[in-house]
Amino acid sequence: MTKEFKQNEPNKHHFLPVFYLKEWAGADGKIVQFSRPNLRDGLVKPLRRHPSAVGYIDRLYAAEGLPEKVSNLFETEFTRPVDTEAAAAMRRLMRGQFDVDATPKEVVAWIKFMLSLMMRMPADIKRLKHYVKHDWFSDRPSLEAIFKRSGMQGNPQTVEDYQRLLGPTFYERAAMVALSGMIQAEVAIRAVGDLQWTVTNVYGDREFLTSDRPLVASVAMNGPKAHMILPIGPHRVFLATKTEEFRRQLVDRPAWDFVTSVNKHVVNNATDYIYGSNGAALRFVQKHMGKLREQTFLERINDRRMAEIAKPLSERDDFRANF
Repeated sequence: MTKEFKQNEPNKHHFLPVFYLKEWAGADGKIVQFSRPNLRDGLVKPLRRHPSAVGYIDRLYAAEGLPEKVSNLFETEFTRPVDTEAAAAMRRLMRGQFDVDATPKEVVAWIKFMLSLMMRMPADIKRLKHYVKHDWFSDRPSLEAIFKRSGMQGNPQTVEDYQRLLGPTFYERAAMVALSGMIQAEVAIRAVGDLQWTVTNVYGDREFLTSDRPLVASVAMNGPKAHMILPIGPHRVFLATKTEEFRRQLVDRPAWDFVTSVNKHVVNNATDYIYGSNGAALRFVQKHMGKLREQTFLERINDRRMAEIAKPLSERDDFRANF
C-alpha cells in the first residue's frame, strides 16, 4: 500500500485527501499546516508534515453506535471511490488532457469531489449532525414522514414515541444519508457540469494556499458570474465559470493580485487549518485566518429547511426531499 492510499484505512477519514494536499509538497515530500493550537493567544503556528499525516480526523464520517463496517459506509463506499476517481481526473486536468481523455465517471467524480468540499469538513459534519438531530427532524410531521418511509411497525403518537422507535442511531445514519444525497444531487452535478472548465498556471512570488474551506464558489450556478475556484497546487488553480468573459475578469490581472484574491477567500473562510508549500505566508494567515467567514453551504440549506418547517402543514412540500 502506498502512502497516498493510506487515507483509505477504515477509521482514518480525510476531509482533504492526500492526492490533493500532496500537490503542495516540497522536495522533502512535506507540506506546511497552519493552525491555532492555543485559542487563547490566537497565534498561528506552522507545522511541516507529510500530506498523509494531516487533513484527517479519525472516524469523522462514522455513524456512531453501529457496527464498524456499517458505521464507516460513507467513507468506504462513497468518499473512497469518489476521491480515487477525482485523483485521476485532477491528473488529467493538470496535463491539459481532460476534454479529450476524461471518462464520464471521472467527470462526475471531479464534480462530486468539488461539491463534497463544501460540506465534508469537520465543522460541516458537526454542524450537519446538530441540524439533523435538533432542527430537521425535531418536529412530528418530519418524523412521521421518515417513519412511514422506513416501513417500521408501530403506532407512535408523540415526538418521543417516534424517536424511540426510530432508535438511538437514527440521527447518525440520517446525517450521513443527507450528506451523500446532497453531494450526489443531480441538479447540482448538471449545473457544475455546464460551466466552462479551465486550469490556469500562475507563476510568481506568491503561491496559492488551501484550507479546510478551499472552494471559492458563487451561491447560484445559473448567472453570468457563476463560478467555482479551487487551488490545486501552489501555482495552479481550477476555474469553472459560466462565461468566458467572467473567467477573463478573474485572471486578466497581475498574478500577485489574482493569487492574493483567491487566498483571501480561502484563508478568511478557514475554520481550523490552512495549508501551503512553505511557511512564507505565516503573516498573511495570521492576519486573515477565519476573519471574514461567509455563510456555508450547509448553513444556507439549514435556513431553507427551517423556513419550510415553519410553514403551515398544508403548505409544506419538504416531505418529497431526500433528507
